[in-house]
Amino acid sequence: MNEVTTRGTEATEVYEGDQITVGITHQIEVGRDKAWVKYEAITKIRPQETSDQARTRAIRHVNASVMETIEATVEQMRSKT
Repeated sequence: MNEVTTRGTEATEVYEGDQITVGITHQIEVGRDKAWVKYEAITKIRPQETSDQARTRAIRHVNASVMETIEATVEQMRSKT
């Protein structure tokens, strides 16, 4: 998995308690079957957490979770063939 890096947000800074939504969609193909897997997480900036830390935490969670979801979907698609 690629390492998530953080960057300054300057004018787009968010603050403690603000909501962050991170989502990803993947198209997967098993034989001729296609499926689209979407995973999304909504979190809030925790006390003493910077917006960069919150964003990085959310991205890492979504990246790991979408891969688990893809693996389960592929297994389910293969069992139907």
